[in-house]
Amino acid sequence: MSLGIVIVLGIVAVTALGIASDIVTTAIKSRAKSREALPSAETEELRAKLRALESRLDERDGAVRRLEEELRFVTRMLEDKSGGKS
Repeated sequence: MSLGIVIVLGIVAVTALGIASDIVTTAIKSRAKSREALPSAETEELRAKLRALESRLDERDGAVRRLEEELRFVTRMLEDKSGGKS
């Protein structure tokens, strides 16, 4: 009978330790995230640079789209003038 009690207490102890470690780990992770969430000057500077680069990328994408449209237009004009002759 005492062996059964020891086994049950061991299982309960292991379960309790697992739950306690999970709670402690979650608390540590949330504290780390809250510290990281505070924006530093360097982080804000990097965000500003990222926004500038994204806007430049958008401008370049627009320019490439316009060039592709112009190229398609010129290609169609050349095909029309040739009249399908090779």
